[in-house]
Amino acid sequence: MTDHDRQQRDERAAQSPNPRITRPRMLIEQTLSELSRFATAQEITDILRNRGTRIGTTTAYRNLQMMAGQGKLDVIHLNGETLYRACVDHRHHHHIMCRNCGKTIEIEIPGLEQWIEQAATKLHYVNVAHELEIYGLCPHCARNAVEGARNNDEQRNR
Repeated sequence: MTDHDRQQRDERAAQSPNPRITRPRMLIEQTLSELSRFATAQEITDILRNRGTRIGTTTAYRNLQMMAGQGKLDVIHLNGETLYRACVDHRHHHHIMCRNCGKTIEIEIPGLEQWIEQAATKLHYVNVAHELEIYGLCPHCARNAVEGARNNDEQRNR
């Protein structure tokens, strides 16, 4: 089977209401459910390989794309990379993500959707869509950053 044939098969499966559940897809779902952060296809592949599972990055990527197309995964694009995360809330939502460790939490921002709709209407825009991701340091990483800076200051003052 050629790559083109595989791609066509996967596209048909993604559009199917009940795509075939494969072992790679089950392993990817399990891995993503264990992570509290977004991960690239390569990271997911590396995790699975470290567990002794032989899965190719292309297979992982195809399955991730299919799962994302079915709404099972959240997808963000960061620094030229595509990252995936198990989607807990299947409604439209946003994330706050730690820039250091990648920990991600789904958040709701009351009034945001209405504000966007009002702003778009006022500017005569239609078919409006948006993505909002908030980045910062989680409490654990922020504490470590402060402690690290404090230690550096103490060493300089000696």
